[in-house]
Amino acid sequence: MTERLPWHEAQWQRIEIMRASGRLPHALMLRGLRGLGKAAFAQRLALALLCESSAPPCGECRGCTLMAAGNHPDFLKVEPEEDKQTIGIDQIRALIDHLVLTTQYRGYKLVIVDPAESMTRQAANTLLKTLEEPPGAAVFILVCHQSGLLPATIRSRCQMLEFPLPPTGLTEPWLKARLTDGAPAEKLLRLAGGLPFRALQLSEEKGVEKPAALFDDLAALVAGRANPVAVAYGWRAQSAAELGSWFTSLTSDLIRLKSDITCESLTHADLRDAMQPVVRALDLKALFGLLDRCLEVRWHSVRQTRVNEQLLLEDLAIQWAAARPG
Repeated sequence: MTERLPWHEAQWQRIEIMRASGRLPHALMLRGLRGLGKAAFAQRLALALLCESSAPPCGECRGCTLMAAGNHPDFLKVEPEEDKQTIGIDQIRALIDHLVLTTQYRGYKLVIVDPAESMTRQAANTLLKTLEEPPGAAVFILVCHQSGLLPATIRSRCQMLEFPLPPTGLTEPWLKARLTDGAPAEKLLRLAGGLPFRALQLSEEKGVEKPAALFDDLAALVAGRANPVAVAYGWRAQSAAELGSWFTSLTSDLIRLKSDITCESLTHADLRDAMQPVVRALDLKALFGLLDRCLEVRWHSVRQTRVNEQLLLEDLAIQWAAARPG
């Protein structure tokens, strides 16, 4: 059974109040950064709504058993198909066909769309009419990491359930209990920007070591010790989204140190000494210009624009190599 995460208590309390008062909306949008466990919340909520016990989810009734087996006839999850990044119009049409069928067990018909912003414009427009006039006891749960990418018409038909960044007092013990390699939970959370599932992913992927290696590349480019095209070629194994996030956090730390050499609020505190030569070599104007380019890499990856990622990374590497005055 999907666990009830300790930093989701406020959201569960709100859901319970809605259900007790009979005001559960037909469309909920779970909105927050990727890595907060919204997908787990959505799955547990679907399980609770389809549970036939008075204390859901019980894990034993017919509804819970079917959900655990992955074949509940009144539940549907819509996500990008394998090897695709978007949810297409045919998937939404199939969803609508599913909803018009009579419920098998006289309860809710549950739909999870995850991530909702991956719907194409045509898919979102097709879903809109059903969101306006949902059939029967249909409940939509839209998991959303970037709500601004969704049409305003979709957002306006959903009740928002916000997932803010949780305090480390709740996430650090949870993370420690799941680490098997002795990695420091505090450092993982710091590198992950406070996102617990992102921190767990970093541990599983040995991601703690990635920022130092990437910063070595940036420092070599600034010092003129590396060829930009060769460096960018070495980055090809990592996604532009991941690289954009790392480069943004590293450059932000350089700006903090340039502004205040004693700054303590660094994401990559262990790289403070290694950053000093780069801080001395670049002025604030150059650093802010590089930050803009790093954000551009991340923006293109989030927006899934039709851009050649390798050329984008080569351009970024060239900008770093050209940033040093003189």
